[in-house]
Parts: sequence; C-alpha cells; structure tokens
Amino acid sequence: MTALQETRLFEEILEVLQEFPEGVNEHSLLKQLDQKGTVTLEADTFSDNVKLFRTHFLLYNALYQLRDDLWRTARGHLEITAVRIQLQPYNPGQAALQQHDPMRDYYLDIEQLEKTTQQDIETALNNFWKRLHQESVFTGGGLKAKALETLGLSEGVTAKQIKLSYRRLAMQHHPDRGGDPEKLQDINEAMEVLKPLLKSS
Repeated sequence: MTALQETRLFEEILEVLQEFPEGVNEHSLLKQLDQKGTVTLEADTFSDNVKLFRTHFLLYNALYQLRDDLWRTARGHLEITAVRIQLQPYNPGQAALQQHDPMRDYYLDIEQLEKTTQQDIETALNNFWKRLHQESVFTGGGLKAKALETLGLSEGVTAKQIKLSYRRLAMQHHPDRGGDPEKLQDINEAMEVLKPLLKSS
C-alpha cells in the first residue's frame, strides 16, 4: 500500500466513523469502505478464513496506525474493541492505557500477518467459538464475575485496581515475554467486559 492509498484509507475510515458517532462493528466498517471503493471485498472474503483473517488484520493495522496518529496530533481517540470501533474526543488521560496495549503491538507488527498459518487461523477461530459458546450461558452479572475472576479481582473493585491488574497480567502473559497468547486473549476479553466500570467510576 502506498502512502497515498494509506492516507486515503485513514480519511475514509474517519469519514465512516464520523457518520456513526455511536461506533460501528468491523463488518459494517468493511462494508462501508467497500462501498466507497477504498477496500475491495471479494465474494468469498467472509467465507474464506484466510482471506477474512488477512482483511481483518490489515484493517486493524490501519486502525491502530490511525489511532496513534489521532493521539499524536491530539485530534481524537479511536476506541478499538472486538465488537465496536468508535471515534471519541481527545482525552489526555487515556495515554497510560494506550502505552501498554498488546493488541496494538500485535496488529502493528506486519510480520504477524506473514507468520500466521492457516492452522493458526483455524485454531483461533475454533477457540473463539468455543469461548463464545461457553460464555453464552452467562448473563450480565455472570460475565462481570467471570471477567473479575480472570483479572484476579472481586466485586467492589475500583477502576484503578482494574487497570493495574489488567496491565500487570497483560505484561506477564504477553507472547513477546514468553506468555500464553490464549491467556492474554482471555485477559483482553475480560477488560472489554469491565470497561463500563472504568467509565462509571
């Protein structure tokens, strides 16, 4: 991708996110970018796991680059989660969370795209569906309790304690430090469940 194409992609992503202030999911964002001609989705993109992974990886690589650029220029913050991508106002207080984001490190390392095999993709998808099925038996409070347990916390915890525990565990289990990628994914998913607690306190 040339610098001009990359700049156009960033501009188009921003345009879509401004059209949807409540945020969009990855599928909707890809469809919008396809309609604008910025991204080309083939007929089998969503049914071919390798193409889907490649498309997903490249989109998230662009999203994390854009988030860094927005942050560096104090123009906004890009909230990137597994279920929603949302453009938010710039808030200097979010800097600490961004500095230790293992997902950012993963997606900005383009070598990960080349290193990931079809077997890795199949394993990750199977684990995702397995976890989703296991978690579907939980309802609101159950998910929160499970997320707190994953981070080694209990009910009544403060936002500061959640952040500290998350950072400590994410660093401890990061694959670059010899950690377990599946455990890190569990930790990141737990943090996603607990994010509303951070905003309400």
